[in-house]
Amino acid sequence: MEKKNFVLKREKIKEKRAHKRHKGMNRYLLMFLLMLPFLIAIAIFSTIVVKEAKNLKSLAAGNAVQETKPENIIGDGWYILRDNATDYQKELFAQLKEAIEGEGADDQAKASLVAKNYVADFYTWTNKSGQYDIGGMYYIYDGEFKNGDHYRNNVYLSARDGFYKYLSTYATQYGKENLIEVTNVDVTRCIKMSEPYEISEHKENRQDENGEWYDYREVEEYEAYSVTCKWTYKENSKLNLSQFANTVNLAIINNDGEFQIVEASENAVQPRKESDNNTDETKTEEETETTETETVEY
Repeated sequence: MEKKNFVLKREKIKEKRAHKRHKGMNRYLLMFLLMLPFLIAIAIFSTIVVKEAKNLKSLAAGNAVQETKPENIIGDGWYILRDNATDYQKELFAQLKEAIEGEGADDQAKASLVAKNYVADFYTWTNKSGQYDIGGMYYIYDGEFKNGDHYRNNVYLSARDGFYKYLSTYATQYGKENLIEVTNVDVTRCIKMSEPYEISEHKENRQDENGEWYDYREVEEYEAYSVTCKWTYKENSKLNLSQFANTVNLAIINNDGEFQIVEASENAVQPRKESDNNTDETKTEEETETTETETVEY
């Protein structure tokens, strides 16, 4: 009898332990099920963040091109046609490719075509995906002027928070098909600057005799062109096209055969002389950089 009671007690203990384990597993399972939506949301958010980071990096460098065809590349990747270019942009790009890679086109013609391609892409919204998809970046000078800070990236950030800031708002209100689209660009003036265009370029970070790091720079001289463009937009009944820019003055340098925009302004551009920017001997290089960038309007 005692043996039987002992067996029964042992079975009850096993049942209690099994019930306790089962109860614990149910608790953990419930906690997991409650956390599952949050885990899924975190995973989706992380994926979006990584994807957007890659997109932004690509867009800051130029335009996101998934598969680049040879006919959509000029030089050693100097200029790349966006994958959703308008017919007019394709036409201008083909003309630029012929001018750069063919024979017979002079530097003035090349500078003019770079200006046209830039304007046609930058001032067209119909093929842009949003505020971060800035057109014409491949035509901007990409030199580094201070500790990893590049001209092209500065133009990108300025356009993102300026001309492109309300692109999505316009698209929502009027429809993407009714956004601005450049259909014709005329170069009304293109002349070679009488003096070289000077750029104080960052070369490296050096240490002085006290061990302090400083920004070592050298002034580079470039042959440059002053180009004025005027353009028209595709007509539509939704937008007042007169409120959008339709003329710009550009300074374009010849950087070893690659023509790059270094200034864009409503005012006429002149040869930039670094010496003119340093008349005040007490002005620091950082202050000079700020003065230079403030003259550029995008």
